[in-house]
Amino acid sequence: MTQRYLVDDLDREIIRYLSEDGRLSAAEIAGRIGSVSERTIRNRIAGLLQEKMIVIGAIPDPVALGRDVQVELLIEVEPGKQEAVAILLAEYDEIGYLAATSGTANLSASLFVANHAALLEFIDQELGKLPGVKRVTSSVVLRLYKVFGTRTTAISRGTDLGGKKKG
Repeated sequence: MTQRYLVDDLDREIIRYLSEDGRLSAAEIAGRIGSVSERTIRNRIAGLLQEKMIVIGAIPDPVALGRDVQVELLIEVEPGKQEAVAILLAEYDEIGYLAATSGTANLSASLFVANHAALLEFIDQELGKLPGVKRVTSSVVLRLYKVFGTRTTAISRGTDLGGKKKG
């Protein structure tokens, strides 16, 4: 039996700083915390990465990358097929989020595509042909303001608090 990595307050603080800016160095984090050495921070980050407690990478802004159409999908699958359908869906670059859910839908997903034609093609040619998919309910996201804790470029194109168009 493998021993589970126990996350403590220092790990949580490191994770908080890296969540704000994944480019921070161990030295910068140690300086902000003040009571811990750079080496300790470096070792903790290495441990968190090795145990897959965190992943450090870039989170793309789908709007900035030309994927202007986002759709939230609720997917009902045949009994016993949830994992198989999830594994297949996870392979698509267009799927930005995928989770098992309770209720009538077994899976929830966020789909990011360039335009409505690409949306139709994905739902009809890809999702609709996956074995085990019974029903799909979709809702088009009209504007994405924040993804994974990061504000998107849509905010600068949005409206002010008074409801007036910026710009």
